Amino acid sequence: MRVDRPGMLTVCLLCATIAACSNVPVAPIDKVCVDVSPAPLPPSQPLKTSRMEKLMLDYDDLGKLPATELNDAYQKASQAYSQTASDSSRLRLAMLLALPDTSFHDTTTALDLLNNWPKEEGTSPSALHGFARLLSALLTQQQRSGNAFNDLEKKLKEEQKRAEVLQSKIDAIKDMEKNPINGNKPQ
Repeated sequence: MRVDRPGMLTVCLLCATIAACSNVPVAPIDKVCVDVSPAPLPPSQPLKTSRMEKLMLDYDDLGKLPATELNDAYQKASQAYSQTASDSSRLRLAMLLALPDTSFHDTTTALDLLNNWPKEEGTSPSALHGFARLLSALLTQQQRSGNAFNDLEKKLKEEQKRAEVLQSKIDAIKDMEKNPINGNKPQ
């Protein structure tokens, strides 16, 4: 029996490394203390919630509402947008319109609100603009997928009708074979 010396050497080194590592003391997980909390704010600076954070928290809360309260939230958002037309009210209304399985779901109107964002000269785009572009891209993709699904569903229905027609023709041919109409019947 021949022993592969480089292979044996590798196995021996690997075993020695594993044995050496097993003697290294490791602190128990409950004894490890890592401070990952943010530095406290000075008392003079209260914690402010950004418009983006507020919208995301509102969206999270919307997902927990029953249908009647969602309708009320939509009516309020629609009214707020018509009165102020602010970036926040525009985005909130678009997010509500994008909610699936609601009576007011309207992807086209939501996309219109997001894609026709008014441009104010001399101001830099806020985080809301970036989020609006992201939401617009997602809704556009969702709309494309929905359209493709509808097209496939239509084609499937056409194919089902075609299959039914072909099946009826096959059944008619089978009936003809079972009951042949023969002109040479004995009299």
